[in-house]
Amino acid sequence: MNSAHQHAHDHHSSAHLPGPGHDFAHANQAFFDQHAHQADKRHGAEEMAHSIRNAILEAYPFAEESTTVLDFACGTGIVSHGLVGRVRELVGVDISQGMVDQFNKSAAERDIGPEKMRALRVELKGEEPELDGKKFDVVMCSLAFHHIQDIVGTTRLLSFFLKPGGALLIIDFPIMDISKFPDEAAAAAMIAHTHGVSEATMRDAYEQAGLGGFEWKLFKGPKGGMHPEDVFLAKGVKL
Repeated sequence: MNSAHQHAHDHHSSAHLPGPGHDFAHANQAFFDQHAHQADKRHGAEEMAHSIRNAILEAYPFAEESTTVLDFACGTGIVSHGLVGRVRELVGVDISQGMVDQFNKSAAERDIGPEKMRALRVELKGEEPELDGKKFDVVMCSLAFHHIQDIVGTTRLLSFFLKPGGALLIIDFPIMDISKFPDEAAAAAMIAHTHGVSEATMRDAYEQAGLGGFEWKLFKGPKGGMHPEDVFLAKGVKL
């Protein structure tokens, strides 16, 4: 669960608002490499992860003996690790080595073997040899899309890794207000979509990626968390 918006709440910087050509991915990578060890301790993190897992489990019929999952921008695995009893195999990917290391450390501490759950530091391109050519029943991404500049391209990329009939599940905030951050400039340097990600944006991205059966569902984040507003889960199926 990539959550710079929550980290940035406590992160003070003299950064200026980003201009054209700003590299959001690099800004996030640098920040998360530095703060990975604190990621799961922030206020509301576990409650948010619990809400997200419930929404994911309602959206797809997971089966421990068969379901394979790709968790894109997996962060520390705070969402993924709660799904361990519902999947045959889960592969997390993230551009932050610090987050990947924390994900794998947490799995090892819970005696979850890498054949069941593991994370890799990789920047996916949507090419056949990647991830050993594997395709997945579920590709999911939790609270990272507002950091990603190219939503259409990333949705198309993620659909590449789905099996036919597989589901893409994206969870994010439909409304955000970064003026609530003590350091708005630091947040703006990592958040590409500072007002949130709309249903129309997601519907268009899923359609352009060739995914069918678009669904949009709102659910509640943690009360008292940094973003207690509604959270969305978008779903589409690879035809």
